[in-house]
Amino acid sequence: MSHSVTITRTTTSTTNTSYIVLNTGYLKSFPGILKLFELIIGASIVGILAFNYQDYHRYFYGQQDLFHYLMAVTFMIGTFCLLLACLTSLSTGGIIAKTIYD
Repeated sequence: MSHSVTITRTTTSTTNTSYIVLNTGYLKSFPGILKLFELIIGASIVGILAFNYQDYHRYFYGQQDLFHYLMAVTFMIGTFCLLLACLTSLSTGGIIAKTIYD
């Protein structure tokens, strides 16, 4: 009976002054790159909405723009928390990629 074994290597880096271990190999993977781009796009959307909201907040009659702004901030914070969890834990990156939430 033969079987195949898959070995996955994860690159970690540490600094001399701290004991924080970062999983830098996650940012080189496809889910890591997508999550980083998602965070960058979310931050730019929040920046654009915050800039536009400052200009016309006195003419603000509807709740649609405020809802859009709050949802963009909420999902940007969620993406940041997921990216931080995947960077600080060696096993989280592989587990979160298999869930429905991601």
